[in-house]
Amino acid sequence: MSDIFHEVDEEVQREKVETLWARYQTPVFVLAGLIVAATAAWSYYTSETTKASEAANVRFMAAVTLADSGKSEEAVVAFNAIAKDGPKGYAALARLRAAEELSKTDKAKAMEQLDALGEDKSVDRLTQEVALLRSAVYSLTDGDREKVMLKLAPLITPNGAFRFSAQEWSGLDALFDNDNDEAERVFTLLLNDRDAPQGMRARAQAYQGLLHAARGVKKQTGAITSVTPIIEPADGADSSGAPPLEQK
Repeated sequence: MSDIFHEVDEEVQREKVETLWARYQTPVFVLAGLIVAATAAWSYYTSETTKASEAANVRFMAAVTLADSGKSEEAVVAFNAIAKDGPKGYAALARLRAAEELSKTDKAKAMEQLDALGEDKSVDRLTQEVALLRSAVYSLTDGDREKVMLKLAPLITPNGAFRFSAQEWSGLDALFDNDNDEAERVFTLLLNDRDAPQGMRARAQAYQGLLHAARGVKKQTGAITSVTPIIEPADGADSSGAPPLEQK
């Protein structure tokens, strides 16, 4: 009798499985197909991205070779072409290099391109900061201090990648503008910052030395600036000429 019930249970379970499979087999096949298609699409995307990066690298290095050979105009054209249709990372680097090459013949236009790159939110932050720093250096050679500080100020942040370089150029800008007090302040901050690169701190000390040699060390308020020697008279009178005190 128990065998009969066991066979009935197995038959019922088989019917349930067949019913479930008949109901859900289509979604299962669709899901499996989607997984296979997604895997194939991702593999294709990765392959194409790698090919595009390799091709962009070849084009970028060819443009660099033109620049190193002194063919600036041809290099600018090549870099601009990569910036137009290259992968995102190579496009940003190409814009930066194109501006650098353009600065040799048209510095004003190069600064415009660097400023645009520095304000482009679609570009990674590091490339933006490099562009702003380079544009600030070009503005410094033009003697436009206001523009220099507008470009350097956003870089001087506690975690800025180029904060020390921006500080150094800020101090040099003040030095070139004969603002010796500001130059002294900036170089002192840089010199006392233990996180600053050793070479940069050494340059800050050298700049301070030039400042001190040119104008002398700035006097501190309330500090003793001279010492007048006091010679005690032989007869015991004080230096004011008053008679000695009578001893009893």
